[in-house]
Amino acid sequence: MSTNIKIIKRSQREATGKAAKKRPIETKSTRQATRDVTGHVTTWIKEFQQRHTPDPRRAFANLFVDPATSTLD
Repeated sequence: MSTNIKIIKRSQREATGKAAKKRPIETKSTRQATRDVTGHVTTWIKEFQQRHTPDPRRAFANLFVDPATSTLD
């Protein structure tokens, strides 16, 4: 896969008159940004805690059971 990258120096850009459109800067207060991050992390933690983790002793015991007699949880 080839990618074509063209490097345009500032002086070349100014000479052509084409300036990149600048997006308006979204300003969030530090407090709001912190709340957003905290909310995401809290959600991740809750999801992680709610995941069902199989009992390792049961899983190990199932390794040695005949597949025809094993039961699904």
